[in-house]
Amino acid sequence: MSFWDKVAGIYDITESLNGKVYKSMLRGVKQIVPEGAKVLDCAAGTGELSITASEKAESVICTDLSMAMLEQAKKKCAKLGIENITFEERDIFHMSDEDETYDIVMAGNVLHLIENPEEAVKELYRVTKKGGKLILPTFVHKNAGTKALIDFYKKFGFNPASDFTVESYSRMLNDCKLGPVKVTFVDGIIPLAFAVMKKR
Repeated sequence: MSFWDKVAGIYDITESLNGKVYKSMLRGVKQIVPEGAKVLDCAAGTGELSITASEKAESVICTDLSMAMLEQAKKKCAKLGIENITFEERDIFHMSDEDETYDIVMAGNVLHLIENPEEAVKELYRVTKKGGKLILPTFVHKNAGTKALIDFYKKFGFNPASDFTVESYSRMLNDCKLGPVKVTFVDGIIPLAFAVMKKR
C-alpha cells in the first residue's frame, strides 16, 4: 500500500490545514477553465481540482494512480450530485489519449513528487489542444519553517523527489521549451507556485 493509499481518508483534513493556499488554487482554476471545456486532471487525489473545473467544463476525467484517492473523489462527487466527472487510474507519464485531446490539462501538487518531472510535463503538453492550457500548481519551499513541516510529513512516508523554490520550479518548466509559462506565488503555511502554460 502506497503512502497515498494510506492517507486517502484523511487527505482533505491535511489540505484544510493549508486552507488559504488551496482556496487560492481553486479560484485560479475556476478563472482559467473555459465554459464547455474538455478537462483532464492528473494525479487528482481526492478530486478538488476536478470538482472546481466541473462547474464550467463539459466533462472532466479525474485520474490518479491511487485507487483509494479516487474512491474518495467518487464519494465527494456523488454527495455533491456531480455527473460530468469520470474516474480512471492513470500514469502521468503514459497517457492513452491521442495528441491534442483536451482544452485544459491539470496536474496539481505532483511535479515535486516525481523523478523526471520534465517528462511528465511533455506528456501533459502532448494531450493538450493547441491554444489550450496546462494548469500546474506545485508546492514550493519558502523558509526553514516550511522545511520543518515537510520533514515532519516525511516521517510518515511522504517522499518528494524535488525541493522546488518558485525560481527553480519556473526554471524547470521554462527549460521544457514547450510554451509560455506564467508562475504566480501563493503564500501560506506551505506556499504554492501556481503555474500556467499555454500550448502554442
